[in-house]
Amino acid sequence: MKCRVCRGPAVIDVRRHNANFCVEHFVRLCRDQTDKAIREWAMIQPGERVLVAVSGGKDSLALWDLLLDLGHDASGLYVGLGIGSYSDASATHARAFAEGRGAELIEVDLPEDYGYDIPDGSRAARRAPCSACGLSKRHVFDQAALDGGFDVLATGHNLDDEAAVLFGNVLRWQEDYLGRQHPVLPARDGFPRKVKPLVRLGERETAAYCVVRGIDYQVEECPMAAGNRHLGYKEAL
Repeated sequence: MKCRVCRGPAVIDVRRHNANFCVEHFVRLCRDQTDKAIREWAMIQPGERVLVAVSGGKDSLALWDLLLDLGHDASGLYVGLGIGSYSDASATHARAFAEGRGAELIEVDLPEDYGYDIPDGSRAARRAPCSACGLSKRHVFDQAALDGGFDVLATGHNLDDEAAVLFGNVLRWQEDYLGRQHPVLPARDGFPRKVKPLVRLGERETAAYCVVRGIDYQVEECPMAAGNRHLGYKEAL
């Protein structure tokens, strides 16, 4: 298997491009695809400050790494969800990356700062854990970006995530959601623009990117995500 660009030994086949790449040119592909998404949808303007929502997983850490390498002023935001050892391990990965890159990491802890964790919040609100988690994180993301004076909030949603959301909305005939699905949500009511720079990269590519870049990440799925429809849609696709 040879790299399409340099004809050297390839380490990954990117099926969507029907091509194989060596480490150097695979990393370049990921950077180029991320930069293309940013430019195509005007996600980040020169000089804007970006807050990256980091979970300690592959997508968010790959995104943070890519934004830094592309020259963006990107800080990380980690939200501790109070999910036992899973949250502890996730925080460790986020902190290790920030320290290794010399980047700013803002931390918010739900139990300490808001007085509840996701298991308790889910029960109190009578919501599925993923629903309670999503609502909590969106509030914390917005508030942290506002307090820190950030212009843009970036999340690590990849192509597989967006395809799964589209698939689910089509299956359930949720026309309103279909109309709102977009890689960029404009700034409004004082809150920053929300962007998804990884929409041109699949989940397999972000995982491979972390491996070749030596980025340690949380491999385990959240223990409270069992039965999550979104994960089921991704598996089906």
